[in-house]
Amino acid sequence: IMKIFNRNVNKGFTLVEIMVSISVFAVIMLISSGSIYSVFDANRKSQTLRGVMDNLNLSLEAMTRTIRFGSRYHCDITQGGGLNTVRDCAGGANSIAVLDSSGAQVVYQLCTSGANTGRIARSIDCNTGPFITGTNVTITGLSYYVLGSTPYSTGNNVIQPRVIISISGLAGTKSTSR
Repeated sequence: IMKIFNRNVNKGFTLVEIMVSISVFAVIMLISSGSIYSVFDANRKSQTLRGVMDNLNLSLEAMTRTIRFGSRYHCDITQGGGLNTVRDCAGGANSIAVLDSSGAQVVYQLCTSGANTGRIARSIDCNTGPFITGTNVTITGLSYYVLGSTPYSTGNNVIQPRVIISISGLAGTKSTSR
C-alpha cells in the first residue's frame, strides 16, 4: 500500500494576516498608552495639588497661631499711627501687624507688586521676605478683619479681640493644573 503525502500543505500565516494582526495590536496599544498617560498626568496633578494644599495649610496654621496668641493687633500697616498702636479695620485690609507671644512684632501682608506678587510675606518688605506661601500658590485676595483690638485696660473694650482672615487664590505651576 502506498501512502500519498500532500506536500503542498501551507503552514503558518500569510503576510496579509500578520500585517492585519500587527495593525490591530498597534491600535490597541496606542489607545491603552493614551489612557496610561492620562492616569500619570492625573496623578501628577493630584500630587501637585496635595503639595499646594499642604503648603497653604501650614502657612495658614502658622499665621493663625501667631495671631491667636498675639496682642496689639494693628490692621493695615499702610495706615499711620505706628505699628505698635492698636487699630481695628471692620472693612478689611491686606496686612496686619501683631505682637507675638514672645513680644516680637510680626507683620503679615499680601504682596501686590513686583516679582513676589501673590505671595504672603512675613515682613514689611515684599522684596526680601520671608514668605509663608510657596511659589506654586498665587494668592489673589487676602483680607484681615480686626474687631475689638483696643485693650481691656483702657475700659473702652469689654469684648475679646477677633481677627477674621479671608483668603482666595490659585494653585499649581501650570495653567492646566490651576
